[in-house]
Amino acid sequence: MRSNDLPHRKALVARWVAPAIALLLLGAAGMYTVVIQFWPHALSRQSGAEVPRPAPSSPPAAVRAAAREERAPGTAAGASTGDSSAASREAVASGGRGAAPEPPPMPAPADTPAARREAIRTAARTYREGRFNVFFREETLIQELNRGGRENITALQQELADPSALAALPADTRFVEGKPEAVLDRMAMIDLLHSLAPEDAAARDAMVSLALEPIDPALSEVAKKSLVGEKYDLFFRLAQLDRQRAVSTFKQLGSDKLKSLLRNALLAGLYESGATTDEVQRLTHHL
Repeated sequence: MRSNDLPHRKALVARWVAPAIALLLLGAAGMYTVVIQFWPHALSRQSGAEVPRPAPSSPPAAVRAAAREERAPGTAAGASTGDSSAASREAVASGGRGAAPEPPPMPAPADTPAARREAIRTAARTYREGRFNVFFREETLIQELNRGGRENITALQQELADPSALAALPADTRFVEGKPEAVLDRMAMIDLLHSLAPEDAAARDAMVSLALEPIDPALSEVAKKSLVGEKYDLFFRLAQLDRQRAVSTFKQLGSDKLKSLLRNALLAGLYESGATTDEVQRLTHHL
């Protein structure tokens, strides 16, 4: 009888063991979930630390701005943000693909001789004040002048050939202690002309013409001294660009006194160009 009950008991045990194990595992999983969810917050209350929680999902800023505008169209806040909210609604309607604002239109180029001369004076002042600034881009200014073509060269030449700014200088003007603004501006114009000359024959022609421009004897002594200084600078720079042309231009000077004042400028320019002593003597022995 006992031998017949044994298989029956084994079957009964096997029938209930599997559900019991399943219930046990399910309870353990539930307990684990509860502990994981509440245990960090309990610790944070004890230690005073914040436990980061996932941020709730929120609509894009443009959508929120549009919603605020629609909710409060008559309030001060709605009025102050009306433009931005309208832009936001447009951005939402276009899927966020808002176009970049249009750049301001470029100013029209100077189209009269007087306007070009004024533009040249401005460019010279910009060059003079900016060339010692590390952020100044001299090549950009030169490119702008180059794009102006022959008209800018002509404006430079006309401005330098007009001595009215020098004639207005006081009689007690001194150039050693500190040069006047008018003199500094004209020196910058010569620098610009020299920067254009290597690739522009018109600029070299302008340098030659200015070097040979006669000095009006009726001008004040201050103006005449300043013009002699400009011619000195022109010969020094022209000799670096074209040795033979500088020598031939020097020969055309009609005043022996002017030649004696400017001879050193010619020699210094020739040496600065890389000419040897023998070459300089050969070029200038007849002067």
